[in-house]
Amino acid sequence: MSCTVFALPYAIAWVVGALATGALHAAEINNELKDEILDFDNNISDNIEQTCENVHIINQNHFLEKSFETNFMDKSILMKTLEEHGVQNISENEYGQISGNIDSYVLNFERMENDKPYFVKISCLESDNAKEKFEDLTSEYTLNVQEESYLSIINKLKENNMEIEDEEVMEDNTIVLTVNLD
Repeated sequence: MSCTVFALPYAIAWVVGALATGALHAAEINNELKDEILDFDNNISDNIEQTCENVHIINQNHFLEKSFETNFMDKSILMKTLEEHGVQNISENEYGQISGNIDSYVLNFERMENDKPYFVKISCLESDNAKEKFEDLTSEYTLNVQEESYLSIINKLKENNMEIEDEEVMEDNTIVLTVNLD
């Protein structure tokens, strides 16, 4: 099933613009536009009744915005985490703020200084769970930090001609490396 919704603010802006061009001319256009808007509105109502069984009107009262302090310090790991998590339309503005959206969530990351962690503002529907989405991102970010740390340690050991004698992954995903120092 599909539903098409038309927004009337453009028609209203057109009416307001016509009023500014002159009282007499605007009055004539306004009367014509009123008839067109009424016809347009009637057509929309007819089309909506024909194509939509359930119409839900969402206004700003149904949205909320929550802020969380994160432990996200590394921008590249954050970007990787967002991509892996399925966040769409990821962008960064000239002030270093990163934004994107996933499902009905809008995520905005920013920090005051480069050596401070990011804050995230999550805008979502009132019925969505912003804290759960934040915890999912934090968990995935933590795994990516662990992966980057592990790879860095492995590279440093290879650079120093050291061998890993044993590697064990614990139940809590902690990695224990035993290095041969001989």
